[in-house]
Amino acid sequence: MGFEHVAGAGTRVWRWSRTSGTQPRLLHAAKAAFAACLAWFVAQHVPGVASEYPYYAPLGAVVAMQTTVFAGLRSGIQTLVGIGLGIVIAGFTMWIGDPGFIAIALAVGIGVLVGGFRILGEGSSWVSTAALFVLLVGGAHAEGYSLGYLVQMAVGVVIGLLVNFLIFPPLRFWDAEHRIDAVNGVLADHIDGLAEVLETGERDERAWDQQQDRLDRAIADVRSRVSIAHESRKLNPRGALRGSRARLQQDGARFRALERVAWYTTDLTELVARTGPVSAGLGRPDPAFAGPLAKALRDLACMIRGECPASAGDEAIAEVERALDASRENPSDVAVTSAALVALRGIVESERRATESLDTKTGPFGSEVGQPRS
Repeated sequence: MGFEHVAGAGTRVWRWSRTSGTQPRLLHAAKAAFAACLAWFVAQHVPGVASEYPYYAPLGAVVAMQTTVFAGLRSGIQTLVGIGLGIVIAGFTMWIGDPGFIAIALAVGIGVLVGGFRILGEGSSWVSTAALFVLLVGGAHAEGYSLGYLVQMAVGVVIGLLVNFLIFPPLRFWDAEHRIDAVNGVLADHIDGLAEVLETGERDERAWDQQQDRLDRAIADVRSRVSIAHESRKLNPRGALRGSRARLQQDGARFRALERVAWYTTDLTELVARTGPVSAGLGRPDPAFAGPLAKALRDLACMIRGECPASAGDEAIAEVERALDASRENPSDVAVTSAALVALRGIVESERRATESLDTKTGPFGSEVGQPRS
């Protein structure tokens, strides 16, 4: 019994560490620490004047230890280019006169201007930093210092890239997939809230503005994570593994469906919670429309969570259509309900397209309702 309790606790801790992103962070931290130590060891055996500045190699290793191999390569190259430009700027200011207030001002000013070019990326902040280091730290030995600085940073960058490439090169699929599932929960809660507005007739525009902002931020966060997942496959030997490409395609399809669902949900929010049937201008909707619409929204929320089949959404929409066919007495209610119906259909079709094309759902469950997605 005691063993089962410990095993169960261990399983929960393992799942939490994976869900919270602790596992990849711990692995990344361990790899960065190892790369920095290895760079420090190698730097002390670099020949020539560079051996006098071994402390820059661990810094270069940290610079190259990014969340993806491709990002590390990009960051390393941009950093080295930025340092090279900073060294050139420092040489120019020293050519003008002895280091002093004017030289420092010129180095920083020119460095900030040059660093403003977007093509430098991560290297932009290193331009003025390198120029200052050469002026203030290098001083009378600026030439030797500049060479040692650049060489040791390059040594560290190369070691960092090798460590990141050879030791469990990161694939960021899980992070994107988990966040997609989480945002589906946010969407489902949002739609349930719209159903409650229809059922009670009470609305709070300020609260819905805050909820919409939360949804927009969540979608932007997922977009960033999916982009990182795509980038993590570049220059990654694990990216050639069987199934990685298909998994990436599935994540992309799920996110595109998620974006469409979010867009239609925003449309529904405008119709229902701000200027729609329960607004002061149009008044309470006819129960013949409010009831079916609220039920359709509840069914859609259940479908997005993966707890109900897609057919539940079709049935709910069919009920709203029957209510529309049975009444033409209130043109305002009919028009608003028809517009809401378009959004409801858009949500169901977005779910269906993702499911049929890649055997996956926008929600957190697979093709069998109630079974977790693999």
